[in-house]
Amino acid sequence: MRAKKDAERQGEMKYEQLDIFSFMQPRQAEEPPILLSKGQEVYLVNKGDVIKCTVCDDENSWICGGNNRGYRLVTEGGRYDCTWNSAILGKEAFTNYDSAKEKANEYLKTHDGIILAANIKPINTVAYSCVRDCGNGEKIAFYCDLGNDMYYISEFMTYHHICKGKKAVRKFMGQQAFKYNNPKEISGFIPVFKNMYKCTEQSDWDYAECSYVCAVGERI
Repeated sequence: MRAKKDAERQGEMKYEQLDIFSFMQPRQAEEPPILLSKGQEVYLVNKGDVIKCTVCDDENSWICGGNNRGYRLVTEGGRYDCTWNSAILGKEAFTNYDSAKEKANEYLKTHDGIILAANIKPINTVAYSCVRDCGNGEKIAFYCDLGNDMYYISEFMTYHHICKGKKAVRKFMGQQAFKYNNPKEISGFIPVFKNMYKCTEQSDWDYAECSYVCAVGERI
């Protein structure tokens, strides 16, 4: 009778039998956390500049490198950018402006070859506006005479930059928009300048805004 009960008790106890292949299966790694949400403001630090962005979405963030997560951003100017979890940890991306500005100021204090936007004083400014066929609304281009044969230039489709010599003005006036889009000169235009960084790589420009990474170098 006792032997029968022991047999019944053993029958109730079920064990999962594992083979060697079960131990060889890799464990499912936990996904990196979602640190940003749709519509959240993010401040990217690029050298001495702080760029305000908005998270486009969180559902379509992506995993990269196995333990990192990326997010798509859009700047106030309508350009797309991106950031990652690893950058949000006090490196390149911040969720509050003051922390981002402090990081940018550190760069400005420790690097040379920078012309601050506040220090750019034009002698004369010439500006044009047009509506391009691609449907992106009104575009504005301008150039400023800075003296000493230096010109601050923002063409219809280029980054802000500084060049030496009147050839830069001739190149400006040679843009395709002047041939196909009939730009109109703007009277009394007041430009908004950007910080200029010395071009360290081969370029026709002497200085350019921080986004022109192929000439001024990558972010911090």
